[in-house]
Amino acid sequence: MIRGQTTHLTLGASLVAAAAVFTACGTGTTDRTVRRINGPNGPLTFVSSFVNPDQVEKIIGTNELTPVLKDGANIPAKYGPLIDAFGKISMGCTATHIGNSLVLTAGHCFEAPEKRINNKPCAGVTVDWGYRKDKAAYLKSKCLMVLAAELNDNRDYAIFRVDQAPTAKVEIDLSAKAKTGSTLTIFGHPQLRPLEWSQTCTLEDASRGGWGTDEFSHQCDTEPGNSGSTIIDDNSLKVVGIHDGGRIPWNYGTFLVNTPLAEFVGGSTPTNPAPTPAPAPTARPTPPSDTIVKLPNRVFGPFSNNSKMVLSSFGVELGSSVSFDIVVDVEEGYDFVTIKAGDNLRFEISGAQKRHFDRLMLPVEISFRSDEAGPSKRVSVLNVQARKSSLPNP
Repeated sequence: MIRGQTTHLTLGASLVAAAAVFTACGTGTTDRTVRRINGPNGPLTFVSSFVNPDQVEKIIGTNELTPVLKDGANIPAKYGPLIDAFGKISMGCTATHIGNSLVLTAGHCFEAPEKRINNKPCAGVTVDWGYRKDKAAYLKSKCLMVLAAELNDNRDYAIFRVDQAPTAKVEIDLSAKAKTGSTLTIFGHPQLRPLEWSQTCTLEDASRGGWGTDEFSHQCDTEPGNSGSTIIDDNSLKVVGIHDGGRIPWNYGTFLVNTPLAEFVGGSTPTNPAPTPAPAPTARPTPPSDTIVKLPNRVFGPFSNNSKMVLSSFGVELGSSVSFDIVVDVEEGYDFVTIKAGDNLRFEISGAQKRHFDRLMLPVEISFRSDEAGPSKRVSVLNVQARKSSLPNP
């Protein structure tokens, strides 16, 4: 970790080149891609560079991640009441309970679309609370519903509700954006390890990493698995942001006040005001039109031998059809990517190629299988657009 760095860093040529790409974030030409891989301790969901997939949130400078003991005896006593409020999510992210069964994490953990989505089903997602180096989780909660989620160049958040609430919670601060220079701290599950503490860093302007208008930079140590960890003001011990990802030398988070959380705890926010009453219906009905939802790019691989897995699934809750590009680089004739669509269509792809699929009937499942020898490198699912239409597909 590099604490509150304010001077310019001297970077190698590769990092300088990467920085030129990263500054595109927030301009509409994003370089952020959601990845799901099987990590050493289970599945991980995180954001990386589409151009440079290996560039992800990492340790910055000296590794200061500290495993938290059962009773928190090895960390400052002021954090003691908080440590049971952090949980490990089954898809490979970190959660924080803020009271009344409300939980915060990152939008990319739930594959949130570019525009805010409400009431997204989350059946099968669970959270283990209080998991530490010398202590098993004391509670497993089920996700009931993702109340709101969003993933784009400016915001990355998810607010969901669980069936069983932890006894501990972390207070939130929705009064104003935390100020530049504020001291921050993070608790999370890097690489899905037991709870670890980042120690402290400072809040810096989003321009340091080329992040979005509702985001900020920090240099607290994180790794994949920390996605969704709440960023806490070290003085007030209240949540001021949600950690989303990063690339050396800057990690980033979304300001809490730039999420719609106030709608669920009372009030509204500047960027997501409370809903206004619907206008009176007009005498002449408008013709039906398509609603298109953009979903994040996803990159998978490298793959192991004798592997069989579902890479992506798109359900009927998204609409009637889905379009996407798929780029494969797998062992030709031995390893295969299979696409199944709701109208019993089935496609198999092998080798190195790119294909476009337009308006496949939902549900759609993309899976991968490999034989016992020969490497397969990568599968990318890009430019995903789900379409909800009252008109028949052409």
